[in-house]
Amino acid sequence: MNRSFPVFLALWLSVPSIGAAQLRVPRDARDAIEVGTAPSRGSSVASGRAAGIVDAPFEDVRRVVLDYARYDTFMPHFRTSRVLAQRGARASVYMEVGILRDTVTLWARLDVRSREVNGKTVVEARMTQGNMDAFYARWELEPIEGGRRTLARFRILVDPDLPAVPDSLLESENAKSARRAIVRLRRRLAAIRG
Repeated sequence: MNRSFPVFLALWLSVPSIGAAQLRVPRDARDAIEVGTAPSRGSSVASGRAAGIVDAPFEDVRRVVLDYARYDTFMPHFRTSRVLAQRGARASVYMEVGILRDTVTLWARLDVRSREVNGKTVVEARMTQGNMDAFYARWELEPIEGGRRTLARFRILVDPDLPAVPDSLLESENAKSARRAIVRLRRRLAAIRG
């Protein structure tokens, strides 16, 4: 792997003035995934975040990410994902996930909204009801190389109502889940494309 890619991607993600047209990703870095944590508003638990290149056309990636009913086919820990109602760019989605090595089941009703921002697709999900203190997820998809590939960013906060579990463990799981989401999105696109 090209060792300069993580530094390059970190700088690129932190500088909003650099556009996708200027993005030059080395071919041997296409499997790299940048992973980290970020403070979360309203929670003592940090969210996990990840960014990586998906070697699939932007429209194909967008179609998978907007298909909320099939999140259980690729999202880490998802057992169930069901669209309860959808109108335009807004949906109500029920989901169940297994955490802590599948020993705890979490559920939530999510308000999911998608929008287009400067050529990017942004999808945000917030818990409206559930057995967690907080849940938030955000996809940001950006076409690169003329739309032949996609830069995917994912952020997730799972803050279950489990007082005995230390925040550091939850933060570690959030970061791992963010990374796995990018990995599994890549696998899902590879399977679809055959």
